[in-house]
Amino acid sequence: MKTISVILPCYNEEESLPLYFKAVDPVIEKIEGYQFDFVLVNDGSKDHTLDVMKDLYQKRNDVTVVNEARNFGQNAALTAGLLTAKGDYVVMMDVDLQDPVELLAEICKKFDEGFEVVNPHRANRQSDSKFKRTTAGMFYKFINKLEGKKVIPENVNCFRGLSRRAVDALNALPEKDRYYVALVPMVGFKTCEIDFVRQERDAGESKYNVSKMFDYAFNLISCTTAKPLYAPLKAGAISMAITGFLSVVFLVLFFLAEFALISHETIYLVFLLIFALAFFASLIIFVIGIIGLYMHNILSNTRERPTTQIGEVLRPEEKEKTE
Repeated sequence: MKTISVILPCYNEEESLPLYFKAVDPVIEKIEGYQFDFVLVNDGSKDHTLDVMKDLYQKRNDVTVVNEARNFGQNAALTAGLLTAKGDYVVMMDVDLQDPVELLAEICKKFDEGFEVVNPHRANRQSDSKFKRTTAGMFYKFINKLEGKKVIPENVNCFRGLSRRAVDALNALPEKDRYYVALVPMVGFKTCEIDFVRQERDAGESKYNVSKMFDYAFNLISCTTAKPLYAPLKAGAISMAITGFLSVVFLVLFFLAEFALISHETIYLVFLLIFALAFFASLIIFVIGIIGLYMHNILSNTRERPTTQIGEVLRPEEKEKTE
């Protein structure tokens, strides 16, 4: 009997947890050849999520509770789950039922076919707002075109099925900033995709606002590709060329104006060109900001601070010892 550990990162999901298990239990009962257990990771929730987890832990024999010391974010919660999970295979998914539990059966079939990484792929993004659909499509196209190859599969999030070999490879990576949408394709292994339609939330609300989505996008780019670092060379070269040219033009015009060969209005026009130069200076400042982001990531990794800090782990076998 093969085992599958399902990792469920949770932040303020007290309403979603009972609904999830009510939906998943009938599904896993019909899947033959696999035994499931669930790793519930509390990512510093401010509601009663941890209490609900502990209640599930007491009532069931297939639940492990991981309580992080504070809120570290979704990817850090997934890291805590991957470090804790013991299954032959692992499935990472959201607890809000937007990732359909029925897909677990399809993922198991792909494992039986020899695939070690199974990527549920969103067939469409109709459940998202028009803004999110547009920006997500632009982001995937931009980062893959920037790198010149598909480094991140389009419309694939952290909902993944992984073999033990893939999990061990991910756990062995030294990165502190762990973005699994990029790390999973990087480690390789035999991969396939399964189309699905993401559902609406049954309870709770999304934790990703516009600000967090942009922060996530910029950080993911800096952790995935070094191509933006080439921008300062190009921007600097262009700026120097334009600055030199305008300086020569300005000196020539000023000399001609002194001899009344041209009007002073012409010189004012040159000032407009100088304002254009200021635009390029702003562009350079923006690029310096990109470099700063990369330097921050380098600093974060050299500090060797932990990606997550686990405060407490409750395992089923420990409960059996105390009974």
